[in-house]
Amino acid sequence: MYPIIVSLLTTITAYIFIGVYYLGTARWPSSYQNKRVLFVTSHPDDECMFFGPTIRYFRSVGKVFLLCLSNGNHDGLGEVREEELEGSAKKMGVPREHLKIADNEGLQDGPSNMWRVEHVGEEVSKFARQVDPDIIITFDRYGVSGHPNHIATSKGVNYAYKNHMICNEIKIYQLESVNIIRKYSSFVDCFFSSFASKVYNIASLRDIINIQGAMKHHKSQLTWFRKLYVIFSRYMVVNTLKSANVQPAWEC
Repeated sequence: MYPIIVSLLTTITAYIFIGVYYLGTARWPSSYQNKRVLFVTSHPDDECMFFGPTIRYFRSVGKVFLLCLSNGNHDGLGEVREEELEGSAKKMGVPREHLKIADNEGLQDGPSNMWRVEHVGEEVSKFARQVDPDIIITFDRYGVSGHPNHIATSKGVNYAYKNHMICNEIKIYQLESVNIIRKYSSFVDCFFSSFASKVYNIASLRDIINIQGAMKHHKSQLTWFRKLYVIFSRYMVVNTLKSANVQPAWEC
């Protein structure tokens, strides 16, 4: 038993060191420099819990905008969570004028609140016309955690694109959901992601510290299990993304 444990710990340590080697690397088309990038999220704290590495990457090479589709009022803390989101976004380098928190009766926080894709598409379309993004980044159809609001956000962005509510020249990318082992493998997943994914962002050590600092602004959400999430989640370190464009019959 002892040799097996030693072998397992040695392997895990090796993968961690390999993962650390890849910190601060990214793979995107070279033409994606100096772009205007809109992140569409569901709740305050999504920006740092899931999209942090990619927000930090595009902050360094372009302009970042953030649309949060609800104010997180599920527990009656909407105003508190709005302030927390503003602090988190600022920490990550997103100025207040680049942030919009939607106020839509049809988009209320909560797993039992079913969001209609038309409502999501409407909010995405309105803000996209204001900020004129080159790229939109959001959840994939599994929503990382399976939260119904995340899934509706993904479907709503696709709805807006397919129904000509946003320009067809905008590139749509979705954050990939992974299995639970990879999800909570932190640095270890950097090695696999760098080989298995066509598009990825792996945060630098400075960016990881920044993302963790942004999460601290969400004081109302810092339960014990979210603190563990910050330590072990690969989404605090690495994002892998995939293109979701389907060509509509419409020009800008």
